[in-house]
Formats: sequence, structure tokens, C-alpha cells
Amino acid sequence: MKVWSKRNVQRGSRKRWVGATGSLSARLAAAGQRFSVQVLSQGLQALDPDEASALGLTRLKVGYVREVLLRVDDVAVVFARSVTAHPHSQGPWRSIRGLGTRPLADVLFVQHGIARTPLQFASLQTASALHRHVAHAWLDATGAALASRALPARRSVFTRGAAPLLVMEVFAAPDAPWGWLTTKTRRGPPALPRTKP
Repeated sequence: MKVWSKRNVQRGSRKRWVGATGSLSARLAAAGQRFSVQVLSQGLQALDPDEASALGLTRLKVGYVREVLLRVDDVAVVFARSVTAHPHSQGPWRSIRGLGTRPLADVLFVQHGIARTPLQFASLQTASALHRHVAHAWLDATGAALASRALPARRSVFTRGAAPLLVMEVFAAPDAPWGWLTTKTRRGPPALPRTKP
């Protein structure tokens, strides 16, 4: 069953977020007062066959994986998972090992010699293994269950020195009242009250 597509099926503000190129971390940082990265796991993990295929490494069973939550004003909004071959995490992508709570964008959009494939999109259905994985990680990290709905997601492959790195981002938070879907704008001082002449 085909999950990923080149077509973004989202609508409105969410379409602009899911389909936007450039650094998602930078966009999220502009949407609130505080942006932060919560590291959920990092190290060797078994890979989904679809992930290995996307990396062009169909025989790869284990890779170096980093999973995080991206937070705006301390509220989790995006689940992100980056995957590369273990040897590549010790070579061209060794910088991801020392990121800590810094966003991966500090590597992908700052360092030179990195190419990116076009975005692919998916709507992760509740019955899928990937949705269940995200929901389990979300519950463990936040203490809150995800709503029972399909989750908009996107992914692309970054290549450096012929070494691919797959990055997936799942927009797991609902259209929330704190306004992370709307980039904040600078406002002038409040208007003074009108007085009678």
C-alpha cells in the first residue's frame, strides 16, 4: 500500500506548514515566544523496510535514529524522526550525534554540500504502524494521548557526500488555540483610549 506521495493533500494554514520548504524549526520558532527540542531517543534502531528503501539501502536492517518532539512555548507540536545508516552517522552525518537539544536544522540548513530531495507527503492513518509508533512516543513524552485522527506528515532525504539521511516530520498537535499555525507578527503599542474633547 502506497503511503507517501508528492502531493500535499492538506488545506489552509496546515497546507502552508506541511508544504513549506526551508527550516521547519525556524518557522516554529517564529510562531511563539520559545522554541525547544525534546530528545526522545537516539541511537541504533531497527528500520522499517520503507525507510530503508527511501534511503536506497534495501538490505539495511538497523540504522542510526534520532527522534524528537519540537515544542512551541513548551507545548509539543511536531514529532520528528531522522534516520541514516550507522556508518554514515560516524562519517558524513557524525554531527547529528552531538546535537543534544539543538534542532537538526542547525546542520541541514547551515552546513554546505547538502542536497535535498522534494518533499513527500502522507496522512498517517490510525491503524498504521507508523501512527501507532508516533502515538506511543507522544504519550510517553507528554502524558497526553493523540486525538484519533489521521496525522499529516512529510519527509525528504538529505544527502551529504553520497550519504542519505531521511527526515520525517509528523504534525501531531491539533489546530491549537496557542496559534502555532500562524506566524506571530510584531505589533505596535496599544492604542491610547479616546477622550472626549
